[in-house]
Order: sequence, then C-alpha cells, then structure tokens
Amino acid sequence: MSKINEALKEACSEAIAAIDKAKATEFLDIRSKLVYVIGSYEFDQNPIGLHEIGKLALQNLETLKEANPKKVTKKTVDTIQKALAAYESNN
Repeated sequence: MSKINEALKEACSEAIAAIDKAKATEFLDIRSKLVYVIGSYEFDQNPIGLHEIGKLALQNLETLKEANPKKVTKKTVDTIQKALAAYESNN
C-alpha cells in the first residue's frame, strides 16, 4: 500500500511541475493545494488528500492539454491517471 501512496505523491509532484512548466497561472490555486496535501501526507501518511486533489489536478491538466497540447505531456497525464487508478483499486 505504501508503494501506491508514494506513487500518488510523486504523481502530485509531477502535476506541480507541469503547472509550473506551463506557466498556468489559472491553476495556482490547485498548485497550492497540491503542495499542501503533499506536505500533509509526509506528516501523517494519510493519502486521501493526495487522491482528492490529484483528481482535481488531473482534470485541470487534461483541460489545459486540450486547449494547448504542447503545454502538458501525455506522459504526465498518464502518470497521474495510473497513480490514481492504482490507489482507487486498492481502497
């Protein structure tokens, strides 16, 4: 289970990097929430926040990718999707 949670944490970190790289200022709110839930997870090892905010980040990144395909890589979206699916299948 811990390996799945760590993959989810890494996917959330990748979402932050994608938002930063895309210079997507409209997603600064979701970015700050991602930073918060990663810190929270590191403190208490409870991955629920990573899952909830990770899903929101995925939706935002998919929207950004549709509007501007070069700003977000398919690999980033796939990584987040896989981490979320693995978490959901184990909970």
